[in-house]
Amino acid sequence: MRHPGHLVSKDQLLQQVWPGLVVEEVNLSVNVSAIRKVLGRSPDGAGWIETVARQGYRFVGPVEFENIATLNLAQLRGGGGSGPPVTPAPTPVAAGPARRTAAWLLAGVLWVLVAAFIAWQLAARPDPYDSVAVLPFAVDVPAIAYLADGISDSVIDRLTLIRGLRVTPRASTLGFKGRPVDAKDAGRKLNAAAILSGTLVERGKDLTLRLELFDVARQRSVWKSTYEIPATDLPHLPARLSADLLRELRVNPPEAQINALGRRPTAHDAAYRAYLQGRFLWNERSEEGLQRAIKHFHRAIELDADFALAYAALADAHTTLGYLSYVAPVGAFPVARPYALKALELDPSLGQAHASLAYIKFYFDWDWAGAREEFARAIALNPNDPLAHQWYAVYLLATGDADAAFREIGTGHRLDPLSLAINTDIGFHHYYNGREAQAIAQLQSVLGMKSDFLLAHLWMGRALVETGRYDEALVETASAERVAPGWPVLVAARGYTCGVAGRKDDARSVLLEMEALSTHRFVTAYGVALVHAGLGQKDEAFAWLDKAFEERSNWLVWLRLDPRWKSLRDDRRFTALVERMKFPS
Repeated sequence: MRHPGHLVSKDQLLQQVWPGLVVEEVNLSVNVSAIRKVLGRSPDGAGWIETVARQGYRFVGPVEFENIATLNLAQLRGGGGSGPPVTPAPTPVAAGPARRTAAWLLAGVLWVLVAAFIAWQLAARPDPYDSVAVLPFAVDVPAIAYLADGISDSVIDRLTLIRGLRVTPRASTLGFKGRPVDAKDAGRKLNAAAILSGTLVERGKDLTLRLELFDVARQRSVWKSTYEIPATDLPHLPARLSADLLRELRVNPPEAQINALGRRPTAHDAAYRAYLQGRFLWNERSEEGLQRAIKHFHRAIELDADFALAYAALADAHTTLGYLSYVAPVGAFPVARPYALKALELDPSLGQAHASLAYIKFYFDWDWAGAREEFARAIALNPNDPLAHQWYAVYLLATGDADAAFREIGTGHRLDPLSLAINTDIGFHHYYNGREAQAIAQLQSVLGMKSDFLLAHLWMGRALVETGRYDEALVETASAERVAPGWPVLVAARGYTCGVAGRKDDARSVLLEMEALSTHRFVTAYGVALVHAGLGQKDEAFAWLDKAFEERSNWLVWLRLDPRWKSLRDDRRFTALVERMKFPS
């Protein structure tokens, strides 16, 4: 009735009546039918509301407006008094003065009662929750674990867009996966005001998701809901869950954030499933897992060529292959770039794609200014993303701004205090700043959280080398190699340690091992140079460092800070190589 005689589209009605919620279109026809029955005039109410096929609805009855707030009580009761006369809107039901008076009086009383009820509800209602942790959903069969993880991850990703709501990242909640959940214990460990847990059950092609929201302070469940999910509704589910959860958390974000929350990544169910399978494998970070993930992401794009998240995921998978030296840099980072750019073409607001592009500019292009710009965009789009802060901290450290880098990794840690990767990176920052004792203490705390965490063993070994504790360093490297056997990065670390420890024959054996590895997989020249440096073979070390520059090794961003090059630093060839990297001043 605000637009009498004019078409109101279905999208307008959905946005106005159910703001911030994902509502199926069928709700419009059901509710319009109910309104028509109330209005009367003709059996189907057609005299008031006209349906415009496949577009929307138009109110065609006569409409007059009055401002009830300017009318006094006597006028509302039908009596005299000052002020404009009441001219009721035409009605299809004959009504005399007495009937109109009763209607106005009833309306006034109802408004008073409704206002009183709302005020009572608001007074009794607790404050909005300022933090929430979404625990990994349980499953009834292992085959749908990827769906459970994908749905919970997608909800987390959406909620982190809401300013003022602290959302525990996935890395911190992983410790609760696959075991009975004690919501009280989870809330204490994760420092969250509310805990969301759930169970996903497969029913043929369809799914059932049972959710429960637990209030940590009041120690009780405050919301339970069951979602019956047809296969075709899966891509829309995370937006719907996020909107429902925000309502239960009593969080009322600005409209722009609500719109971002409601975006559907794809309308194609099979494409979304392929994407979730890929992300599940990507989280393993193994070479085999990453290669399999890439196949799933390609499948998602084949099914939906406009699937921005799938393009961003492809960029992430290829950059991870390059960063971990599973693949030569030229076979990873340039391959990732067009996928990141395509994701941004489809959705410029996708922080994940900006972070991926920054990663490429930093580790492969050595475009220091461009990388800083992309990291800043990623953080501006989603300041609650701990991964963006973690990556930006690494960039700042490599470019020489150690203080800003440590503040940035601190921000990532506050957002995700239980993240093994971020806690390891704190030790990594201590190591590159020459604080070996603090690095060792920090990495010991990480290994107390997860005794077989690969990267913690890697950096612990390196820190121990700098304190001269070579035997302990080799034990740490051996622990890492049990997790990732044959990884050239670890083989090189072992060779360097043997070299500086005086175990020359062992170091030379490592060089032969790396040569054999290179016949069937990529072995970074940076690692071979390190073993020669450990053996004191400067000429060979510089020859391999030149090869590392030609292969655009991502490890060269640490050339100035890596203490393992200390025996080469006074050589003019080292100074020349640093100049070729064109580090920012």
